[in-house]
Amino acid sequence: MGIDIGQALREGASRTAAKDGLVLAVAFAGIALLTTVLLQSLTVTLFDSMLSFLQGMSPQEMGIDPAEYEQMISEFEMALENVRSTSPFALGLSAGAAFAGILVLALVAEAASIVAVRVFATESAESASRALVTENILLATLNGFVGGIVVWGLIIVGSLFFLLPGIVLAVLFYFLRQEIALKDKNFVQAMADSWRLTKGNRIEVFIIGVVLVIVSRLEEVSSAAVGTVSTPAGTIVAAIVGGLLTAFGAAVVTRAYAQIDDSAEPSEPEPEDEPDPYDAALGPDDLPR
Repeated sequence: MGIDIGQALREGASRTAAKDGLVLAVAFAGIALLTTVLLQSLTVTLFDSMLSFLQGMSPQEMGIDPAEYEQMISEFEMALENVRSTSPFALGLSAGAAFAGILVLALVAEAASIVAVRVFATESAESASRALVTENILLATLNGFVGGIVVWGLIIVGSLFFLLPGIVLAVLFYFLRQEIALKDKNFVQAMADSWRLTKGNRIEVFIIGVVLVIVSRLEEVSSAAVGTVSTPAGTIVAAIVGGLLTAFGAAVVTRAYAQIDDSAEPSEPEPEDEPDPYDAALGPDDLPR
C-alpha cells in the first residue's frame, strides 16, 4: 500500500487539533521557549566573555596598533549591545550552565517527539494511555537522540558535495523516529528499516517533507510580523506557532508511516500475570476430609 499524501495531511491536522495533539503542541512550545531563553543567555555570555578577554589584552600583545585596537573594542561593544537588544529573555547564566540546559532540553524534546509518535500512531485520538506512551521511553529517547545526530550528520555531509545526496538521505531515513518509538528498535536497525519502508514511496515521502518545510515557514513569518512591534512578543509567538507546527509535522509523518506499515499502531503493554494462588504445594487444609 502506498502513501496517500492528502490523507496523511488531513489526519495530521485533525489529530493535532484533538486534545492530545494540543497538549503536545503546548509541550513543544514550552520546550522551544525555554530553549530560546538558554540560547539567548549563552550568546550574550559568550559575547560578553569575548569582550572582557579582548579588553584584558594590550595592543602590543595582540600585535596591532592602538587605533586598530580601539576600533576593534568599539565594534565588539556595539555587537554586544546588539545581541543584548535582540535577546530579551537572556538570563545571567554561565556558558556551562546554559549549554547544559540546552542539552537537557534537547533530550526532553526528543522524549516529547517519541511520545507524539506513539500518540499519533493510535487509530483513535482518544486511545492513547499513559502506559502506552511511557513504556521504554528512556531507551527510545536515547536512540532517537543519537540516531537524529547520526542522520543529520550524514545529511549535512551529503549536502556539502551536492544538494541531492542530502535530500536522498533525508528521505531514506524519514521514518527513523517512528521505527524507534513504535518498534523499540535501536537507531541502527531503525535506519535500515526506514530505508526499506520508504522503497516505492520515496517520491511521496519527499513531497510530504517539502510541504512540511513550506508550512514551517509560518513560524518565521508570524515571528517577524509580531517582532516588528515587540521583540519579546515575537519570540513568544514563534514558540507557540512552532509548537503547533512541530506537533502537526509529527502527526503527518506518523500517519503517513501508518499507511505503509500495518503494524504501526502500538499495542498496550500486557499486564504481568498474577501468581496463581493454587500453584503451590497442598497443605493440610486442602486435603479432603
